[in-house]
Amino acid sequence: KVITPMHHLLDNKQKAQYEYLWEDYLLAKKAAGKRVREEQKDLVELILLRQFIAQQAIPYTIEMVENAIEMGRKVIVFTSFTDELNAIADHFGKAAVRHNGPMTNAAKQKSVDAFQTNDKIKVFVGNIKSAGVGITLTEGTVVVFNSFDWVTGNNEQAEDRAFRIGQKNDVNVYYQLFDDTISTRMWETLKQKQQIINTILGVENLNKEDET
Repeated sequence: KVITPMHHLLDNKQKAQYEYLWEDYLLAKKAAGKRVREEQKDLVELILLRQFIAQQAIPYTIEMVENAIEMGRKVIVFTSFTDELNAIADHFGKAAVRHNGPMTNAAKQKSVDAFQTNDKIKVFVGNIKSAGVGITLTEGTVVVFNSFDWVTGNNEQAEDRAFRIGQKNDVNVYYQLFDDTISTRMWETLKQKQQIINTILGVENLNKEDET
């Protein structure tokens, strides 16, 4: 399993939109006559920023998926939000299946089976929490995180839907990141969390600086 972060840049217009998201949110709430408690600010802002970045990542993800399909590979795309999931799945139409919370268990299983057995289905688009555990997607050899989760284990579990018993090929995993945004801050935080977990489990040793 090879994990690769893909780094992108927001253009000037996107940067301006990104920076003013919170102000826009406050104005909308004020117009609706609702107060936003200060302690809610960070959480709401992070969600808004993550949703915005997820939308900006969609064209990059679509391009990567199309290139992989041209190479004869099936692709798994993971998302955090419904809008991005639907946008990507809609783009690929009948060549894609989706898997998210509102679907029935039968519909979810139908999507898994179609991806695993139907050569015409090239793309599996799933919500990280809905499709990240308990299913096998070994027909996929490329995994693209259009967005990802704050919890390291949730992302790893999602990666391993393809990288599990029955997988005979290498699995390439890609994370979409935009420099100087919430996505790169999340990525660095997740790496730090993983280092702590690895240390606790004895995978790697604390260096002298860490010990002091």
